Amino acid sequence: MKLKSLATSIATAFLLSACGSSNDSTVTSPSDAIAAKYQGNWQAPGYALSMEIGTHSVNVYRHTSDYCLHITEEMDVNTQDLERLIREADETQQLEWYSGFGTADSKVPGIHFDQVVELPESCQNNVISMLDDTAASLDILELWDLYGQIFSEYYVDFGLNNVNWNQVLNDAGSELHNDSDAFSLFLAMEQTLVPLSDGHNYIQAQQGWSAKTLTKPTLIERLVEEFADTNGLPFPIPDHLVTQDLVDDANAYIMAHLENQWELVADYAEDPSDIQIAANGYIRWFENQGLGYLYIGSMAGYADPADFDELGYAVQTISVVNSALDQALNDLQHVNGLIIDVRTNDGGHDFVSLAIANRFTDSNVHAYSKQARNGNSRTPLLDVYLEPHSGIRFTGPTVLLTSSSTVSAAEAFSLSMAQLPQVTLAGESSHGAFSDVMEWDLPNAFRIGLSNEFYLSPQGDWFEGQGVPVDVFVPFYTVSQREAEVDLGIETAFAVLTN
Repeated sequence: MKLKSLATSIATAFLLSACGSSNDSTVTSPSDAIAAKYQGNWQAPGYALSMEIGTHSVNVYRHTSDYCLHITEEMDVNTQDLERLIREADETQQLEWYSGFGTADSKVPGIHFDQVVELPESCQNNVISMLDDTAASLDILELWDLYGQIFSEYYVDFGLNNVNWNQVLNDAGSELHNDSDAFSLFLAMEQTLVPLSDGHNYIQAQQGWSAKTLTKPTLIERLVEEFADTNGLPFPIPDHLVTQDLVDDANAYIMAHLENQWELVADYAEDPSDIQIAANGYIRWFENQGLGYLYIGSMAGYADPADFDELGYAVQTISVVNSALDQALNDLQHVNGLIIDVRTNDGGHDFVSLAIANRFTDSNVHAYSKQARNGNSRTPLLDVYLEPHSGIRFTGPTVLLTSSSTVSAAEAFSLSMAQLPQVTLAGESSHGAFSDVMEWDLPNAFRIGLSNEFYLSPQGDWFEGQGVPVDVFVPFYTVSQREAEVDLGIETAFAVLTN
């Protein structure tokens, strides 16, 4: 998953920054005006965002052609507050929203804004305020229209799965009317997600309803299917058969197998005491027979976002990751080859992926490029490069293990590592859900997410829906491997590194 959800971050970032949550010891007076170079109207092509920056204020809007949601209004903002979130983009006349995309030194591109004369037409009249808890200002059919328009104008590519979006909307919404209830609206929205098969699309409602689809089956979904088959249940398990006891039993089955999967890995250490664990358990490593094993379990979870503003969170996250990698690579610096395992890494932040990948290169390397859908075209390509970490690195022979449960930011990591000549990818192709999540809070308190970005290899390949391909295919955690008590991925990596 990509944890960068822009609507939420933009709505909260100014609050955190302006309230003095930064770790800076020097705070200027709120009466100081925002620097003139930032003032004016700004629009981010492909990202449904516009900003109105005044002398002391910032207003942020999310918009489609016909609807405009006013999502942030902050007063008493000064230049220092703003610059923890936004900076001038290099060599362009743009602003870049970089907060949430890493530290000030991270090379992961943020959201680029062009200066415009005026806000979009939809934001000049009938703006819908999202600034308080007042009742929804749109009826059911208007909410349905807004939902459909968001996907129609910003979803990355309907052609990927040959989806006729207008037909999908007509079919799913055929029974909706202004007297329909919220659950009927939710069910109609849920129906539209199925043909897209995109793990970054979702719907969440304050009533507790949630819906999403997966790009391809993950390990957990395979385990749920096994559980259903073992218990004589159809799969997917119909709602009318779901009880709390069934949920508890299914969760117990999944957890037992996830623990067993790690036990199969841990058996490759010469002794359990050889396994070192750091960074909340997300980074683990050991050495055996001259080869190293490095587990990276997530691209997030290394710091608590509640304790920092976005920039402080990124700084702390990178600090924890670097400390753990210093320990791991110091211990493994003399191995003849290294196995890196991201088979159960479901993503997080690209800036974490890049910081880790920088440990495995001695030169600048084009890792990938990204751009957003912009109407019938795309925004300019933004190239992302690996740059050698200044501290301890490992550039010897490496096998990267991936699976269909390697998702999102972990796929950006896999795509980056695939550009290094000493790295062999083994396992299953990754999940195939790369984009950051464009997130919208709707006026009825539904939250929706969708993909709007293209991630491309340096050669121009787009692996959305397919995943990063591997050099050596090895199925992950199959029944036969469990019965034989082997991890075929690790066995294969050992063979690659010792031949």
